[in-house]
Amino acid sequence: MIKRLKYFLLISICFSFPLIAMAQDAIENDKLSCTASHLDTDKEVEVIVVSGIPGKKIATAQWPLGYPTIAIDEGAFTKLPKNAKQFVYYHECAHLKLRSNDEHEVDCASITLLVMRNNYSEIDLRRLIQALKQEFGLSKRWSKLLECKAFQETT
Repeated sequence: MIKRLKYFLLISICFSFPLIAMAQDAIENDKLSCTASHLDTDKEVEVIVVSGIPGKKIATAQWPLGYPTIAIDEGAFTKLPKNAKQFVYYHECAHLKLRSNDEHEVDCASITLLVMRNNYSEIDLRRLIQALKQEFGLSKRWSKLLECKAFQETT
């Protein structure tokens, strides 16, 4: 049984390499990456990116065999503008890091990562909000991103 689990994990990792490359901006060579704790060992590890089921969700956080993983529908993900890709990726990463289902908390953690890694300014955040509204529809959720503590501390 353990041999099968190791084989499954190895296959999953091998199939994730094209998706890891897909989560990279070819122009700026800006690889999206994050770490989170393994559920069984609590050791901080690199999050794996695997192929998600097309048409379900653009991305979702999962823990197969306890390993922090983001499943991405690459067809839908590649169509997003760069800032929306970053937000979606870091949003799922925040689910893994915080082990939280609170969407506002996770959205704010995503903004924190964007501020830290990409020096997001107010205009960058407002552009992100417009992109999210265009891609996912008008929602009060996107306007609430302006209330996130990480953003408030930078303005």
